[in-house]
Amino acid sequence: MGVDTQGVLDTGWFSWPDGGMLVGALDMVSSPPPVRAELFRLLYRHIPAVLTANLINSVLVVVALWDVATRRNLVGWAAVIAAVTLVRVVLWLRCREAARSDAEVLRWGRGYTVGVLISGLLWGCAAFLFISMDDRLSLLVMSFIIGGMGAGAVASLSAHLPTFHAFLLGSMVPFELRLLTLGDPVSLALSGMVAIYVISMIVIAHNVNAALIRSLVLNEENKRLLATRDQEVLLRTADLRAANAELEREIGERARTEDKLEEARAEAERANQAKSRFLAAAAHDLRQPLQSMFLFASSLHRFVADPKGVDALVRIERGLDILKGMLDGLLDLSRLDVKLIEPTIAAFPLRPMLDDIVVAYRRIAASKGIDLRCGASGQLVVRSDKTMLGRMVRNLVENALRYTERGRIVLSTRTEGDTVLIEVEDTGIGIAPDHLKLIFEEFHQVGNPERDKARGLGLGLAIVQRLSAVLDHPVEVRSRPGVGSTFSIAVPLAAEAIVAAEPPVEIPPLEGSRGRQVVVVDDDPMVLLALSTLLEQWGYRVIMAGSKDDALGQLRSRAPPHLIVADYRLRNGLVGTDAIRGIRACCGDDIPGVVLTGETGDACVKDAESLGALVLHKPVTPHDLAFVLKRLIGDDEDTKIE
Repeated sequence: MGVDTQGVLDTGWFSWPDGGMLVGALDMVSSPPPVRAELFRLLYRHIPAVLTANLINSVLVVVALWDVATRRNLVGWAAVIAAVTLVRVVLWLRCREAARSDAEVLRWGRGYTVGVLISGLLWGCAAFLFISMDDRLSLLVMSFIIGGMGAGAVASLSAHLPTFHAFLLGSMVPFELRLLTLGDPVSLALSGMVAIYVISMIVIAHNVNAALIRSLVLNEENKRLLATRDQEVLLRTADLRAANAELEREIGERARTEDKLEEARAEAERANQAKSRFLAAAAHDLRQPLQSMFLFASSLHRFVADPKGVDALVRIERGLDILKGMLDGLLDLSRLDVKLIEPTIAAFPLRPMLDDIVVAYRRIAASKGIDLRCGASGQLVVRSDKTMLGRMVRNLVENALRYTERGRIVLSTRTEGDTVLIEVEDTGIGIAPDHLKLIFEEFHQVGNPERDKARGLGLGLAIVQRLSAVLDHPVEVRSRPGVGSTFSIAVPLAAEAIVAAEPPVEIPPLEGSRGRQVVVVDDDPMVLLALSTLLEQWGYRVIMAGSKDDALGQLRSRAPPHLIVADYRLRNGLVGTDAIRGIRACCGDDIPGVVLTGETGDACVKDAESLGALVLHKPVTPHDLAFVLKRLIGDDEDTKIE
């Protein structure tokens, strides 16, 4: 259904122009049965009001003309009106009970039209019965009643034009003829008005009928569309049900997949836990024998005089150094991969940390003829994890030492906004542009195709890259082959303007290591013996203890020690810091302490820092141990490595 370009409404069954008088095109014959039936139903809805109006108006006519017209005619006419009305009421009641289908409604509708025609003719006959030339009251009453009935027919009967025409013409044509037969000027003028009135009512009724039909056609079209839509909804509902079934199947498969993923995740977690346990065991158990080898090898210097023996011993120590570097690199990289390391961010002055690194590597640099120095500002304060940042810088210094044969290595700093760049500049072999993105990968080495183990495994820069991600300290590199390289670490400046460096522990000046007493606590007899042997060769008096209680028992009959060296992991769930606390409490003095550990976690470092003790990670080289002893109990020429 739609509207064409000529303004014609197309219903799918017929068309009509919008508005105007409609003759024939919109009658009941041209309408589809459902529409015609619905039009008759509209007529039936008005039957009670129409019949009531007939009875009331007939009574009013009788009352108004009782003294004017012949009373016998009035009563007879009124009786016929009442009888016809009664018959129509009976037919209407029967129609309500019997007319269910559209066909039944149409059949009963034809009878209703006949009843309306009879009623209209009765009102038309009243004009001949009651209007007289001598009495203008009768003319006025009948004109008012019949005209009003015609106007009411527009509202109540225009749904069915034949019925409307039957009543209007049946009542108005006799009335018009009666006016013409009277012949006086008033009657003739009134007859002309009646003719115009009739034409107007017909036009209005046709327009009302057209509007009703249009509404009903639209309603039927809507029903059809709704039926179509319902069908589409049913089809879509079926499709949705099928889609829901498919979705439920996919959800079930996804749930099963997620269960498998969860199982795989749990298995991976168990594998990570197993890896963590392995790392903890490897860190401790593998480093213990290596620690003994370091210490015993250093002890042999005093007993080996033959040049060939000394050379072999030096080679053994170099091999142990290489093995230590490999083990440290592998374990540290594994710790970073399983995220066992959590940073502890704090503000600290940068220069002291860089100075310590330079001091630690200056002897190695000097042995190669390299000038290692620090040119950093002494007023810079940064926020980072001091241990992790120190490891990053040390790895960069070690990398520079491996690939620099002459010249210098300089640690420097420069600020850019709220960031300080720690730079390690060397005059080494440099890095080709195509290797710059590869140097941070595991086991990648520049200029070492023969895989010389003296240059490590190629893990130092990989660890720097991992620590860079953990700390969010970007690392960049600039290099020119044959000229050198510069590595930089971007570290945020602390909000504090200046944080004073922690003052070194004040130790009374000592004349030397000889005679100084050191307590060594370690539950591994081999490490305990090796460490004690080396310390005794350096001139210390050593108290060897396998546990905290053993150390306390021996100290009850001796003077307080000058230093405590304790392994972190002891028997019976105790740790080295427990031994340091116990010995300090027993002696009543804040005795310096050193904790040796093979642990991979940060618990040991934090525990030792709470006591002001230093931490050395196994395997500890004699050089590192000597450096710490000199720091804690004085620089003594007798405490040296042969």
